[in-house]
This record gives sequence, C-alpha cells and structure tokens, in this order.
Amino acid sequence: MKKTIAVSKGDGVGPEVVNEAIKLMKIIADYSEFEFEFQEAPVGGNVWKKYGTNLPEKSFEIIKNSDALLFGAAGLPDLPPGVAESVILKIRQELDLYINLRPIKLFDNLRDRCPLKEEFIGEGIDIAFIRENTEGLYANKGAVLNNDQAENLMVYTRKGCERIIKYAFEYAKRFKHEKVTSVDKANLLSPSKLWRQIFHEIGDEYPTLLKEDIYVDAFCQWLIRAPYKFQTVVTGNLFGDIISDEGAFLIGSLGMASSGNIHPGKVSMYEPIHGSAPDIAGKEIANPIGAILSVKLMMQESFESISIAQEIENSVEEALLFGRTVDIKKEGINTLNTSQMGDLIIQKIKENLKK
Repeated sequence: MKKTIAVSKGDGVGPEVVNEAIKLMKIIADYSEFEFEFQEAPVGGNVWKKYGTNLPEKSFEIIKNSDALLFGAAGLPDLPPGVAESVILKIRQELDLYINLRPIKLFDNLRDRCPLKEEFIGEGIDIAFIRENTEGLYANKGAVLNNDQAENLMVYTRKGCERIIKYAFEYAKRFKHEKVTSVDKANLLSPSKLWRQIFHEIGDEYPTLLKEDIYVDAFCQWLIRAPYKFQTVVTGNLFGDIISDEGAFLIGSLGMASSGNIHPGKVSMYEPIHGSAPDIAGKEIANPIGAILSVKLMMQESFESISIAQEIENSVEEALLFGRTVDIKKEGINTLNTSQMGDLIIQKIKENLKK
C-alpha cells in the first residue's frame, strides 16, 4: 500500500525531530504492507527569508497531492511574530482541516515527571482533546483598526459545530470512552450558547455515552485537580488551544505531545505541538517523541491502521524504561540525544512488528 508523505520540516528543532519520525516510518514500511514515498515541501521562517512567503505555491501543490503531511515546526526568533507561524493556519484553512486531535497520555513510567501529586494523577491521565480547528477567533476575521482599537470576530457556524462534535462522539465510541466533555463559555458568549445547544442535540444520538458541559475557566482548574476524570474533550478553537497546552504540561514535557490536523478522507497534517524551540535547535537534545507519536496518529486516522498505531505507542512506552531525552531525564536511566532516542524507539518497534 503506497502512500505519499509530504514533509515540511520547518524551522528550529523541526528538522531534527521529523528526521526521527521518517526513520521510524521507513522501518514500518520494512515490516508491513505500507510503502512510503517522502516528498519535501519546504515551509516556514527560513523559506520566508528566501522567497518572501512562508508557503510557496510549489510546496503547497506537493502537500495537496499527498496522502498526508508530516510537519515539524515553524518560527524563528529574528522574525516578527506570526510571519513564520501563520503557515500552520494557512494550511488548516486551505485544506479545511477542521479537526485538531491532541491526545494527552501520561505513560506509567513517566509519572515521576508529572508536576501533580499522586493523589491528583489518580488512575492516570489519558485524554483526547478534540478542538475545532477552522472557526472562532483563529479564523482571524478582524483587524487593527487604529492605535487604540483592534478586533476579531468569534464566529461559530452550525456546520462547523456539528461536524467537530459529531467527530468527538464517534471518537469516543471508537475508543470505548464512557464520557464526552464539552468545554465552552455559554454563560457569557453567544457562540458558546450555540455550541452547547448543538452539543446536546448531537449527544441525544448517543444515549449510551455520558455527557457533561464545563465552563472553560472551571475546566482549567479541574484539569489540575482531577485529570483522570476526563476521556474525550471537545471544544472550540481558542479554548482548545489553551487547555490542550495545559494538558500537555501534565505528561512530562511538551516534547511528548503529538497532534493531528485532520479532515477525514482528505489530506491531513500531523505535527508535534512543541514549536520550533530555537534556543535548543542544533544541539541534538530535542525530544522526538511528539513527532513519532504524530506518526502514530497518522497511521490511526489517515491510514486506518490501529494495530501499527498501537505498536508505535507501545514502543515509545517500552523505550522510556531504558532512555530519555534531557527534558524528561531521570536518575538511573540513560540520558539520550535526539537521534539516540529515535533509534531506541526504532529498536523497540522492530521487535514488536516482528512478533
């Protein structure tokens, strides 16, 4: 089964972590029915410096004609905010990637890296954040009007709400979750009132699943006090950006967190959430696990291979017993650089796929 993968390594540590993800995919191809062809599609800050755009037409053509996009990071400290990073919003909007899937899982052998006390970790942290990805404030409908005023419109549409909420309930069914939690601000914002109404309309179609509504400010504190209570969490664009980053802090490091920007059945983009981290670029200390787990999401969501996706996750968890990058280091366990961490995970997946 041949798949074309567009590769946008981007800026900072992006190339370092994406290289490890590619190494993993090549091993998957050796031990499965999949065959991957990788095509470079340069984007981001360095590309903007060279061409005056962060998304050249040639790169976007490669992305549009691929089966999936593996993305590294965008952003450079010597460019104004947004010059490089806006490429992510462009791709999301142009490809209508309305789902942002951010799983947050604390591996049992990383509980020592969680900043919470054991009593708050409880049974463990394993949450699927499902964020609407194309509407709301991040659709960027607004402007700086003058030196004293700027505005953005927070627009929710029925279509936009229905499709992301439907996906959340289907996701919960697929992975045997018992509850779907909706996060909004319906006590104040009109878009959230529409969201909550639609959440319950669609929720009525899933009588076996529990449903709950939580205001975003309350959710932020419950995510610290009792993260083990949440499974599938669905929310809008702005709130989703904030709470999924908060959740990522609980699993040991931002370097552990993966994401998928998804339109089912169409080209989707998979990326770690940690950004370009220019302060550590070139030092070979970046954690590649977020990028590797983004490949897991690609196999799960775009290529419908749940078994390989699970083997990737298993291999990461097993590797953490023997080595860790500096952001998640532990006394008594080898501290590895980026490529060494990637190689250790590759060793584990070879063993698992041979079984």
